[in-house]
Amino acid sequence: MIKTNFFWRITSIVCAFAALAVVYSCYDDTDVRNSIEDLSGRVEDLEEFRSQVEDEIASLNDIISKLQNQVTVDNVIPNGNGSYTINFSDGTSVTISDGEDGEDGKTPPSITVLEDNGVYYWAYVKADGTTEFIRDDDGNRIPVSAEAPQVRINPTTGNWEISTDGGLTWQDTGMPSTGGSGDSMFTGVTEDENNVYFHLRGGEIITVPKTTELNFDFGTDEEILYFAAGESKTLDYRMSGAETVVITKPDGWKAAVESEGFVITAPVAENTFAETEGVVSVILTAANGQSLIANLEVAVGEPVVDDVFSIEVPVDEIGSTSARVIASCSDADMTWSSQIMTQDDFDYYVVDKAYMEEYFIELLESTAAYYGYASLAELLPDFLYVGTYIDDYVYSGLYSETKYLTYSVGMDYEANYTTEFYWGPEFTTTAIQVGDLTFDIDVTPQTTSVIMDIYPSDKEAYYFATVIDNSFYEAGYEDSDIMQEICSNYSWMLPYYALQGDVTGYQVSGMTPETQYYAVAFGVDVNTYTYNSEMTKVSFETTAPQPTDAYATASMDNYWSIDDLSAYNPDYAGLLQDPTNPVLAAVDFEYNEEATSCVYILWIGDLSSYDYDELYSATLGQGDNAYKGDPAPLFYVAFDSDPTTLCVIAVDANGNYGDMYTEVVTFPESGKSTNYALFDEYYNAIMGYSYAARTSVPAFGKSVNYVEREIPQVVTLKAQKAAGEKITKVISNK
Repeated sequence: MIKTNFFWRITSIVCAFAALAVVYSCYDDTDVRNSIEDLSGRVEDLEEFRSQVEDEIASLNDIISKLQNQVTVDNVIPNGNGSYTINFSDGTSVTISDGEDGEDGKTPPSITVLEDNGVYYWAYVKADGTTEFIRDDDGNRIPVSAEAPQVRINPTTGNWEISTDGGLTWQDTGMPSTGGSGDSMFTGVTEDENNVYFHLRGGEIITVPKTTELNFDFGTDEEILYFAAGESKTLDYRMSGAETVVITKPDGWKAAVESEGFVITAPVAENTFAETEGVVSVILTAANGQSLIANLEVAVGEPVVDDVFSIEVPVDEIGSTSARVIASCSDADMTWSSQIMTQDDFDYYVVDKAYMEEYFIELLESTAAYYGYASLAELLPDFLYVGTYIDDYVYSGLYSETKYLTYSVGMDYEANYTTEFYWGPEFTTTAIQVGDLTFDIDVTPQTTSVIMDIYPSDKEAYYFATVIDNSFYEAGYEDSDIMQEICSNYSWMLPYYALQGDVTGYQVSGMTPETQYYAVAFGVDVNTYTYNSEMTKVSFETTAPQPTDAYATASMDNYWSIDDLSAYNPDYAGLLQDPTNPVLAAVDFEYNEEATSCVYILWIGDLSSYDYDELYSATLGQGDNAYKGDPAPLFYVAFDSDPTTLCVIAVDANGNYGDMYTEVVTFPESGKSTNYALFDEYYNAIMGYSYAARTSVPAFGKSVNYVEREIPQVVTLKAQKAAGEKITKVISNK
């Protein structure tokens, strides 16, 4: 509803009109006839002008009534003759002139309106400049929504008179009908994207909103609006685009659009036949036939407090990038979830809590896709908590000095909500505390790697060491940004990679020859997964490649259907991430004596005819690393699909690349393996692989398209999700 706390004063132009004089002469009949004809013409002019004034008053009455009843403007059509036709959302229209079409010598009365407590009343400006309400025969002020006043010129006094009873009685305004020009009380109509502006002769402007779309908002965020028996509530509703409005309500209730708002009244306690709850519906229909139904649940009684959930955030366990959140549910039969989100994410993605259900479903769908589930139905049994389980969880990788929201909600395994969202306490992470830990770093660059000798000032402190390229700084990152980004990416994996004491011979690989990098080290808190010192960095450049006899080959002769594996061991069912790639194929490497590692990749399609040098370069830029002694990686592929191309480039102990091995591979279903014990060996080797080696982390990979990519910003090995873990938290929806 549009509220106004000011009054519009609508003043018309004073028009000059020469006083009529009738002169009789008994001896000059021609003069008498001319005088009578002149008088008759002037009276006709005055009558025509009086009609024009009343039309304008009626138009003004219509415009203000539309505004008070929240009727909006569909469009404004210039008629080309100094007038405009205004079409309203209720299907009616008003035509007004723009001002310069009156006649000199006529002055209409200064009709205006005054506002009192949200209601507009007719008034007029008296001859002495004071303003007075126009009243009916009983002395009551006349609201603008009532019949518009009529005007006339008293033939005896020459003053304008006003009638409020349809012309039965008239009262003198004290304003003469002579002097000034007979311009319209409207001087023009303008508009912008949202409103139409009616400009009045006295400088006032009436603003009426444009029709945007068919819309109705009750003006409350309550899911159910509760009343005491007989209580009335006035809602600050919003409505637009409606030509007709129909309101339905439960038996015994009252609901109506009033001047002060949308008023709902509950039945009194004595009305035993009335319904104590139900739905108030507003049905809107637009001029083009479109319709909209807005519903509001109402009930007599007190709101039900949903205390099935409880969330606690211990203040002393809120860190700069972590926080402990303890959520619980008192309903033993409920399946539910508890999560957190930043205030910024809420403001950007959700906006209003009324839209949280839609947002959370989208978030779950993103989580299912991220973890390789084919549908929500597959995700939810691994995701939802059951009954009175206590979700005592330390969130890591949070942003420092950032406000977070906590919430819980009940949901069944078909993704149907069983409760409303429960919003727990909010918390804000602290600023990162930086200590005085420093490092001495000696680097020995190689062709595609670097050997780092690291000497921390505190031998007991935990720290992280890696290599970054210049792209961070080209993008405007500060050292603190880089450290937080690395800690967030590693998250719970950070303790596995944290170092202590002097470390020599620490090798980081996967770089490009003759390229500048930075060897970096900084302190980390392995409990909160954040940095706690300044970054020490040393610039270096990798060396030019040297010829080498290192060579490696590979084969993918062993591959299994995941469905067969699931039948053999139900725990393997979770390995199915994508129904279009239901096969796991192992990559077995063979190294010659000079080779210590390799870079490998499985391309989509037959790339055997591609330019060797371009394919070689793309394999180096996009491939993964494997070392002698590593478990064989597993790839998701499909039976009898298009060919794939396996490329392997061996690396010697000095980081020099050898020639590339290439093989086009397909996976016919007839060749699948049924040796499930052999798959157990491959799988157990991957799962049992020690992170302490820090040379490579075997992966469940997928074949990729041949495209150009930039080298990773953080040149280090990627942490992989442990297979079979229960998913307890959703991923970000960014």
